[in-house]
Amino acid sequence: MPYAIVEDVPASWEQYEAVGAAIADPIPDGLILHVAGPTDEGFRTIEVWETREAWLRFHDRATAPEVCAPPVLRELRAVHVVRGSR
Repeated sequence: MPYAIVEDVPASWEQYEAVGAAIADPIPDGLILHVAGPTDEGFRTIEVWETREAWLRFHDRATAPEVCAPPVLRELRAVHVVRGSR
């Protein structure tokens, strides 16, 4: 079942841009969707992965920007999923 995660990071959009390209080249195994944008407090990412395990594999290898406070993670274990056509 797909796994979604929302991450609010207290870092600048410029800090995201410095490391954000890593998610796109190459696209990590198991990643379905990644969106990111600036917020008043820093930046937010929303990701959907094929499984929680796929996210954990990526997360364990990923390089995050240095921030003053830890990011806030919100997990969603999907129970109902509707996929559009590819």
